Amino acid sequence: MSDKATGPTDGTSTLNDGVTRRALLAAGVFGFGFSGLIDVLVLHHVLQWHHLVSGVYPQDTLSGLRTNILADGLFSLTMLVIMCVGGGLLWQSERRTDVPLALRPVTGAAVIGLGIFDLFDVVVDHMILGLHQPLSQAGRYNPHWAAVSLLFVAAGYYIYRTGTGNRDDSPTGAT
Repeated sequence: MSDKATGPTDGTSTLNDGVTRRALLAAGVFGFGFSGLIDVLVLHHVLQWHHLVSGVYPQDTLSGLRTNILADGLFSLTMLVIMCVGGGLLWQSERRTDVPLALRPVTGAAVIGLGIFDLFDVVVDHMILGLHQPLSQAGRYNPHWAAVSLLFVAAGYYIYRTGTGNRDDSPTGAT
C-alpha cells in the first residue's frame, strides 16, 4: 500500500465513482457550452435556420439581420467562454488528483450538460422568451426538441451510471 493519497489533494469529496463533484460539474459546464456553441455555429451560422433574436428582430431587413448576426456572434463568444471555463475546471480537477478521472462518469456529465443546454434553449429561449423558433415554424418543433433534449440527459445519465458500476469491486492491488 502506498503512502501517497489516491484521491483529490485539495480536500474535495470523491464520489463512489472515483470522480469528484467538481469534475462532474466542470464536465457538465463544458457540455453546456459545447452544445450552445454547436447550436449557434451549425443552426444559426451555417444552416441559417434562425438567429438568436429572430423572434424579436426581423431577418428580412438589413438592420434586423445585422442585429441578429451581432447577437449570434456575442452568443458564440459567450458559449466559447462557458465551454473553456468548464474545460479549465475539468483540467484543474484532473491535476488535483493522483489518479486519472474515470472517463465514463465525466463523459456522462458532459452529455447531461449538453442536454441541459438544449432543454434550456427550448423552454426559455423558444417558449418563455420567444427569442426565436427553429425554421420559423411558430414553435411546431418545440415538443420534439424538448423530447430529444431529455433523451440527451437520459443518455448522459446512462453513460455516467455504466461508468460507476464496478469501480469498488476491483481488488486494491490491481492497477
